[in-house]
Amino acid sequence: MSRINHKELIGKIRNGKEPSGLKPEDVSRYYSALEPDIDETVSESTWVDLNMDEVFLRVNRTVSAVGAQYLYRRMHSYGCGLGYPEDQFKRYAFFQKNHAVSDKLSKILLGLRGSNASFISNVLFGKLPAKPVWFPILFLMPLILISAVAGLVFVSKEFILLVLASAVINTVFQQVISMRISSYIPNMGSLGRMLNVSASLADTGESSIKEIEVLCKHRRFVDYLHKKFGWILIDTGSIGELSASVIAYVNNLLLVNLIVFYSAAKHVEMHRKELTEVFEAIGSLDATMAVASHTDTVQCCCPQLNNRNHLETVSLYHPLLENPVSNSFTLSAHSCLITGSNMAGKTTFIKTIGVNLLLARTLGICHAESAQLPVLEILSTIRRRDDLKHGKSYYYVEIETILEFIKAADSGRNCLFLIDEIFRGTNTLERLSASSAVLSYLSDNCMVMVTTHDIELEKMLSDKFTMYHFQEQIEEGKHFFDYRIKPGPCSSRNAIRLLALTGYPSCITEKAHKISKQLALVNYSEYSLSDSEGS
Repeated sequence: MSRINHKELIGKIRNGKEPSGLKPEDVSRYYSALEPDIDETVSESTWVDLNMDEVFLRVNRTVSAVGAQYLYRRMHSYGCGLGYPEDQFKRYAFFQKNHAVSDKLSKILLGLRGSNASFISNVLFGKLPAKPVWFPILFLMPLILISAVAGLVFVSKEFILLVLASAVINTVFQQVISMRISSYIPNMGSLGRMLNVSASLADTGESSIKEIEVLCKHRRFVDYLHKKFGWILIDTGSIGELSASVIAYVNNLLLVNLIVFYSAAKHVEMHRKELTEVFEAIGSLDATMAVASHTDTVQCCCPQLNNRNHLETVSLYHPLLENPVSNSFTLSAHSCLITGSNMAGKTTFIKTIGVNLLLARTLGICHAESAQLPVLEILSTIRRRDDLKHGKSYYYVEIETILEFIKAADSGRNCLFLIDEIFRGTNTLERLSASSAVLSYLSDNCMVMVTTHDIELEKMLSDKFTMYHFQEQIEEGKHFFDYRIKPGPCSSRNAIRLLALTGYPSCITEKAHKISKQLALVNYSEYSLSDSEGS
């Protein structure tokens, strides 16, 4: 590939116009291979609720498969320390200002592009075959063949039968054993590519970059592995057909790849720590440059993290929306209740908070003009479904999830609970009763952001929750949403009016208004939480 093509490809990748081509299972291999620390890892349900796979694809501008895998795991792992975003933003700014350095490093990282490189994590973190008890035979069989060839050349033509027999036996043995380890051998070749990339990056002289510094530290170790296991580390997919054919014949007749493979597997086991450091340094470098490219093309800020449960944003927006409406929002050491009609923006807003808080803690970025965010673990219940496989209703799935929230709060974990339409799977009276009791309990020790259509909860929770709402606008007989969050309780009810504007018969809407007035006499908001606790 020419230099111009390299540059064009890197430009497309860094601008988000060239997908990696990796499958989800390729990207998640590194993350899945390591045992997660529950307290430091984004829960799977929260990841799904917040559409984080799609957010990952939007942010992912990595050049290599190793970088994509590292970024995926990084986005699952909460960062450490209040100064983490500032440190990361400085690194992003370095690559944004030094395009020549970024392009030089990215060109080298192209050596690990493609799905084959995603299997390196299998070699490093998976279980490799141990040396079999018959391993010494692998040395004996090639010696017999070599001795037979020597006898044929220097002693007698009668050795031809022994040469042929030995060659056939070795080839069959090669094929049988290779089938057992066939999934490992190409991965070792990809490991060889990683070592080549590591050496090339170390030789760039960019030792002021912390990942390059790590690779420089392991430079002699990388050379050691290449010298000891160069044969098995050869990536036959990157060399000519003639060379690849010669290697295949040597392997079939002399079993070199089997001998070196089992020895290499043993040394990988012995040096997992060093190899992991190399892998993670390469992945971190690529991921950092990818996020730098993302933040260079969209509105992003360096969030300030705090331990005061203070949340304050200016022009916050969701990164997946093509034409997002930004919102400024403040919540300090309190929980909030968000009301409003369907499609007004309630669910999208709590997702926006969740996504950006997660990105602040994992990548050190926030999609806003400015943001002060609390250091909290995010737990959510947004995309609930009936669990038909286990015979659980929508409501039962929800109460199980919220019970986990209660356990998390009781254990002392500092959490932000995002709850969309709490207990909407049950009747009004019990929904209000259960919702007010549960939300009050959760807000005693953690922050809660909950959306609901039940405006009765506004008065019932007014002592512990700050009220916000979204509201549709009606002008000249037409309704629309401005998607702006507004402080205070919802002051209007437009659901029945929207029926009329949509074209429902007047007999239906008039009857609905009449019934609404009658039901308003049974006003659940009269029963405040403090009243019920004192009775």
